[in-house]
Amino acid sequence: MKPQISNFETLPDEARVSAETFAVLMDVHENTVWRRAKNDPSFPKPIKLGTRCTRFRVGDIRAFMKGVAA
Repeated sequence: MKPQISNFETLPDEARVSAETFAVLMDVHENTVWRRAKNDPSFPKPIKLGTRCTRFRVGDIRAFMKGVAA
């Protein structure tokens, strides 16, 4: 089941989304998001919120995607 991304543009920069949502936005597999987060210094850094809860900041995703598209 794909996450809802229809309201992504309306989210504030401080909002946080899952790796699954980030993967859908980039049109890649979720494993690619985790691999790049680990190995690519320019990739947005995950934010650990709990033992089994990690999210990515929307503002970081927007900045990264803008830089990739440029």
